[in-house]
Amino acid sequence: MRKDYHDQKNHYKMYKAGKNWLFAGIGVITLASTVAMTTPNAHAAELNNDTNLSSAQKDEQKVTSATPAQKAAIDDAQKDVDQDNADIAQNQKDTADEQANHDTLANQTAGKQSNVDQAQDAANKAKDQVAVDDAAPAGYQDKEDAEQQAQNNTDKAQDAVNQATTDRNQAQKDVANASDKADQAKTAKDDADKNKTDAQEQADAAKNKVDNTNKTTKVHHDATPVKPGTYDKGNVIDSEASLPDTLLDPKDGHTDDVAYYGSSWYVYDSKNDKSKKIDINNLTQNQINELGQYALGLINSLRKQYGLSPMIISDNTQKMAAGDIAIRNKNGITDDHSLIGNNISQADWNKYTFDSIAGNHDGTKFAAQNLGFFFGTEDTMLAAKVSVLQMLTAMAFDDGPGNYHRQAILMNPNSVDGHNIYSDEEDVTYYFGYGHQSSGNESIFDFWKENNSNVWNGGIAVSTGSDGHSSFASELMKHQKTGYTNNGTDTIETNPAYTNAVNDYNQALAQLTSANKAYNQANDAYNNTTNNLNDAKTNLANATTKLETAKSNLNDAKTKLADATTKLETAKSNLNDAKTKLADAKQALADVTAQYADQLAAYNQAKATLKNDQAKAKQLSQNLANAKKALADNQSSIATSEAKIAQLQDQLKDLQAKLAKDEKNLADAKAAAENNDNSDDTNTGDDDIDNNGSDDTNTSDDDTNTNNSEDTSDTNNNSDSNNHSDDVVPSQSDTKDLNNTVDITENTQNNNVENTAVANNTKSSPVTQNVVYKTNNQTVTPAQVAASTFNQSQLPQTGENQQNGKMSIIGLIGLALSSLGLAKLFGRKHV
Repeated sequence: MRKDYHDQKNHYKMYKAGKNWLFAGIGVITLASTVAMTTPNAHAAELNNDTNLSSAQKDEQKVTSATPAQKAAIDDAQKDVDQDNADIAQNQKDTADEQANHDTLANQTAGKQSNVDQAQDAANKAKDQVAVDDAAPAGYQDKEDAEQQAQNNTDKAQDAVNQATTDRNQAQKDVANASDKADQAKTAKDDADKNKTDAQEQADAAKNKVDNTNKTTKVHHDATPVKPGTYDKGNVIDSEASLPDTLLDPKDGHTDDVAYYGSSWYVYDSKNDKSKKIDINNLTQNQINELGQYALGLINSLRKQYGLSPMIISDNTQKMAAGDIAIRNKNGITDDHSLIGNNISQADWNKYTFDSIAGNHDGTKFAAQNLGFFFGTEDTMLAAKVSVLQMLTAMAFDDGPGNYHRQAILMNPNSVDGHNIYSDEEDVTYYFGYGHQSSGNESIFDFWKENNSNVWNGGIAVSTGSDGHSSFASELMKHQKTGYTNNGTDTIETNPAYTNAVNDYNQALAQLTSANKAYNQANDAYNNTTNNLNDAKTNLANATTKLETAKSNLNDAKTKLADATTKLETAKSNLNDAKTKLADAKQALADVTAQYADQLAAYNQAKATLKNDQAKAKQLSQNLANAKKALADNQSSIATSEAKIAQLQDQLKDLQAKLAKDEKNLADAKAAAENNDNSDDTNTGDDDIDNNGSDDTNTSDDDTNTNNSEDTSDTNNNSDSNNHSDDVVPSQSDTKDLNNTVDITENTQNNNVENTAVANNTKSSPVTQNVVYKTNNQTVTPAQVAASTFNQSQLPQTGENQQNGKMSIIGLIGLALSSLGLAKLFGRKHV
């Protein structure tokens, strides 16, 4: 392969002559054409205007009469032609650039192939050197291997001796361990059985203690009523048990105090008060009835002291007292007695009191009324009762000079406790009603009396029933309520037996807790013991099995020990034999070392460098692989470039076809415009020469048109002047038997031209359908050469210029034919 870095490439046109290919250089044709064409006849005549006009100017004259639509069509066709030429020029430029890139890659590929060859050579040499270094002297390796094998046998024999000793010792330990585990399993079984029994006994004892129970009893507490204290210091009432049910004279010297409400014979204390809570300003009827019963008990206790009959309280007497409260509230009466005929009319009184029970109340009259006042702070029933007690004690024993409240309570005959303004001195039944007026925090004590004699009823006796009472009195006697009596209280308390029971219960609870804890612990211990027992039994069975196995193993171990001892002796004997063989091998090695002293020195030296040579060979092999990879990568790039060039060539074909179509459209448009004037431009002469593919119609037999010549290889040029392409694609008829590229390299140093033809389907270059001519880095197409040769100015002589042109063409054709004859080649190969 020859490389000329300053070569220039020229492409030649090839022709087919029979079975042979002929080619001629463009330089010869160009030279001959130039000589023929540049020898014009000199005539002094003046050029006429028509001859001196350019083809474009002629075209402009021809279309002066064109319509606007035709002019527009011509302009559009011209623009399409111009654009096609520009696209072809760009395509040819891209193709030339890619061809240059392809050539560069091809040159690089040659260099990379050289690198691969050099790397392959270096790797082969390195492998040869390793083979030389690794060669051992004849017979030495066998002796060395024999010595190493003897050493290995010696080591194995020693290991066998050591292992046999270890196996004997382990067999002895296994016998002792199997015996110890059997004894431990038996002990664990006995302990588990005892723990199970103890845990069951503790669980039974704990269950017996849990069965203890405790009881409480009902205890009666006798009343311990408090006696009145002094006017200035009263006795404390803190429970219902200490609440008095009898009116007693304080006997403190205070008997006629008007302001008796300031007395303190009794003092309320809430310390032990367990009575119901109340709202003193909004008492219920049941609460009012309870206070009325307490007041009646106190009143009757005082009457009893004087031998007087008890007063009666019932639901109806309470109903009349409630009517009294209602009429008082209606009339706005507070801090004053209910005065019939004064602050209350007789009719209203009857309506709210008597008539609420029955319409006929003959024999029953309203007798008297006492008023008392609450403090307004009473919040329990006991506190309210203490206030009622204070009121009645003051009314009975410290009532002031008139003793009217006392008299109302006693209603006694004059024979008893002096004169009484309320007494009838007859057999009279007294009724009591209690009410509470919240507007003044007042307690109302109303008293009625029944006297059925005619003395009290206008001389008319009141009829009575079988019970001796009037019908109205009989109504008052229905649903009687007893007065309050403090009989003590019944409570559920802890008696001695209950206390002992509680103590026993607490003890039982503590013991039960302890027993439960002990039981749980015992139960857990039992479960654990049971599990341990089962484990112990399993372990015992396993230990028994292991003991038997250990005994068997012991016997086996003893047997193995005997075998190991025998093997140990044998191993020692083998060791001695191996040592003897090792000594013999070492002696043989020494002998062969002495025998091959010279070769051994070279061998040892080679072994010393073997490692380095092997590393070097490995690196060189890697270098070879890298070079091959670089070559493959470059070849891949070439393939990519060839594909791109082929794509550009396909694009060029399309562009050239489009250019031919657009040029035809332009010619048709111009022809249409010419027909408007019916011009005489139609040329039928024999001498017309049209070099530019103009719109003139030439039908002469002698017409010579370079664009329509017999050379059909240039099928893509309709006008030479519009073709600026660097490459011309031959027609299919020129290349049907040829798929090659013809390169001619011109050496710039010796000006020699070397012609090279590559035929017979050569595939060394991807540009297989282009024929390109390059000179001094410029690309010239055959059409451009012909156009530049034939486009000469014609002088306006009497036809001589045309004749000279014809002669020049004839001379050129003859010269070309002669050149073709000289250039005939037969299957020349590229070198």
